[in-house]
Amino acid sequence: MFDEFFRNCPPEGEIKLSKKRIKRNIVAVRSLVETNESKRKFRFKPLVIAAVITLFSTTSLVIVNAATEGALVKFLMGGEKIEGEFNDYVDGDGYRHVSFSAVIPIYEANFAIIYDVDAPQGENVRVLTDETDRDFMDKLRRYREAIEATSGKLVYNTSGEGFSGRLETVDLPPKPEDFGLVFKDSELCIFSLGYIGEIYTDFNTFSGELGGNFMHTGTAYGKPAGTDEKNGCSYDWENEIKTYTHSFFYYVGK
Repeated sequence: MFDEFFRNCPPEGEIKLSKKRIKRNIVAVRSLVETNESKRKFRFKPLVIAAVITLFSTTSLVIVNAATEGALVKFLMGGEKIEGEFNDYVDGDGYRHVSFSAVIPIYEANFAIIYDVDAPQGENVRVLTDETDRDFMDKLRRYREAIEATSGKLVYNTSGEGFSGRLETVDLPPKPEDFGLVFKDSELCIFSLGYIGEIYTDFNTFSGELGGNFMHTGTAYGKPAGTDEKNGCSYDWENEIKTYTHSFFYYVGK
């Protein structure tokens, strides 16, 4: 295009402007400008496409990691291979909801569920039984025995006139750490111990939770954690199975 431009120019000192020459020069310059603009556009398009692809990939990754729906959790209980279901998502108010449910044998009452909210997907929840971790379950039993041994020793003194509010005997509740039950701040342990008989009223179970320091993250913001009111078991005595459900929520921020 530059050659065409200069071919239309007269030798030095002999510049004679005419309508025809001016028109040719304008066309040449316009063609040059349009060609360069096209090159700029062509060079820019791959960058735009790459940016869009990167944005799409990143957004897709966030969406995938934001929720885990219906993930299977496999474990052994009562000689049976069982598959539970794990769900995990954050709602629009900044609360993280975590839940686990499984259909298990109706007479099984000794198990522990350990959540780790910081663990990668696939490792967020573990189900422990006597068949998979007898040592851990025995630690829970010793802890239970210690609690039951001290529960009757907290006796208020009501003698004399009125209620003094003074304790006759004070035995502090046992600490789970003293029995080797130590959990990370990101872990929550839900456990059940005991016996279930063949009739609905023949129950002797002890359940509770340990750890779960992460549940307090929203306290400073006035965003308390909580559990679902429907937590627990629903029984199918005819088929000798029960559906165990446990869910909780806590604030993680928007």
